[in-house]
Amino acid sequence: MKINLFRITTIISFTIISIIAILMTSNFLSKKENELLLEKQSLISLNINDKIQSIIKKKKNATLALTITLSSNNNVLDVLNKKIKNINLNDLSLILREETEFKNVWFQVLDAKGISLYRSWSDKKNDKLYKVRKDIVEMVKNPKIKNTISVGRYDMSFKAMVPIFENNKFIGIIESITHFNSISRGLRISDEIEPIIVVEERFTKQLKENAFTNIFLQNHYIANLSVDKRVLKYLEKKDINRFINQENFIVEDSYLIINTPIIYGDEKLASFLSFKDIDEIDIKYIKEYRQNAFLYLGLFLILLGMILFILSYYLYSNELKKLYIKLNKNKNELSDLNSSLKQTVDNEVLKNYKKNKILFQQSKMAAMGEMIGNIAHQWRQPLSLITSAASGIKLRKELDLLDDKDHDASLNSIIETANYLSNTIDDFRYFFTPNKNRATISSIELFQKVFKLLASEFKSKNIHIIKNIEELKISTYENELIQVIINVLNNAKDELIKSEDNKNRSIFIDLYKDNQNMIIKIKDNAGGISDDIIDRIFEPYFTTKHQSQGTGIGLYMSEEIIFKHLKGEISVCNKETIIEKNTYKGAEFFISIPIEDED
Repeated sequence: MKINLFRITTIISFTIISIIAILMTSNFLSKKENELLLEKQSLISLNINDKIQSIIKKKKNATLALTITLSSNNNVLDVLNKKIKNINLNDLSLILREETEFKNVWFQVLDAKGISLYRSWSDKKNDKLYKVRKDIVEMVKNPKIKNTISVGRYDMSFKAMVPIFENNKFIGIIESITHFNSISRGLRISDEIEPIIVVEERFTKQLKENAFTNIFLQNHYIANLSVDKRVLKYLEKKDINRFINQENFIVEDSYLIINTPIIYGDEKLASFLSFKDIDEIDIKYIKEYRQNAFLYLGLFLILLGMILFILSYYLYSNELKKLYIKLNKNKNELSDLNSSLKQTVDNEVLKNYKKNKILFQQSKMAAMGEMIGNIAHQWRQPLSLITSAASGIKLRKELDLLDDKDHDASLNSIIETANYLSNTIDDFRYFFTPNKNRATISSIELFQKVFKLLASEFKSKNIHIIKNIEELKISTYENELIQVIINVLNNAKDELIKSEDNKNRSIFIDLYKDNQNMIIKIKDNAGGISDDIIDRIFEPYFTTKHQSQGTGIGLYMSEEIIFKHLKGEISVCNKETIIEKNTYKGAEFFISIPIEDED
């Protein structure tokens, strides 16, 4: 009866304490998660604000630098000196559009009286701008460099004005005007945000007729031409003044909306609103924090249960002692009871030890499984070749078509492939061990070994390999270089077989010597690599394939081999190829490996 009472008391106590602990932990975590999320959003807001301000300053200074450079242009000087009647800076604008971030640049040349002699955006000339522009009046009176951000009749823009002197005489002004659109476009790519530049409402009237973007929202001019239409539709349903008057950021619907005011002097010109998808914000560490908190809570409850269990038995033991004293029981019975309790504790300790051992073994097996998975990724193609060769021998034997030449060729292929598998094991085992033997190899023989391993697979997939391989001798690690080439070719194959056009699946291989380097170019026509991920393809475990088809370690290992072991370089870019008058886009891998002199 007594022991049941102790058990019930222990269970009730443990249940009450557990419920209180869980409720307190959940409440604490809820507050803490909100705090961490707010900190994360504040940090993102601060970083984006700082970056926008920095980019604006950089663009402003770049505009000035461009204008200062043009101030010494001979054609500009000839126009000011009336040696020529007209110049054309549109070619310069096109070059800037193609080669720099200046996608829309306007130029204007004015004489020393403030009369416009040339505009790149209009054929209009010889109008007296000093009558309509205060900044030109100030420049004529006091010629010095001006670098501003302003809102004019066409757009909000960066404006740089540089006075031009000849023999210490003020003869005219060169003016450059650049826009904000490239800034918003660059931020969309680099920070995964959707920007919209909302100009202050007081400028709307002067922009209505000649606006550069011709985009207006709730009587506000939108200064970035590439603004996302989804953002515009979203803001159409909202009060835009609430967003442009906010401080820092707000979270609404599925967006983190950050407001960066654009201020020149003491005047606010516009609001740079940045829309970031909440789902794109990395909160992995917040989730891990919650998981760890509940893990510690679980450990605490386990420890609490053990303590209550031991305490209940301790109290029960004391109660037994009193009963034994009262009933004049002998000490042997009490000793037996204590031994029983000790054995119970020992059993629990042993169980915990076994559990820990099992967990350790599972962890060890998981690590081994990951390594085996990496090896399997490298083994799939060679094993397929061995299976195909063996099946071919068996089939030709059954059909009585097997001759010695086919028999020997198939067995040699199996032996070479098996040796490659063995070498692959060594490469995984000694991947970071520098003590490997170099060998002088022929570039022709190198690719012959590669094609022996891959030819049948590529042929079955209708993939044509066009080779242009120069005969070279190079001292290097042969197996590792073969492993890199096979990785690149297999990646090209995996992309090519996705193409419905199975008649023009092509891989181009060029090998030649450039100075003291062996250059290998491997190009396909599979459509190329997306610009969003091309910079990440050499990262470990990064893959665009299904989890069952790739681990993402192949190209990472290739880069490690080329860079660390072969002391070379590997890179990738997208190139266009013309095949039978049709233009195809594809990825080109560029590998450069130093050629060591044999002397």
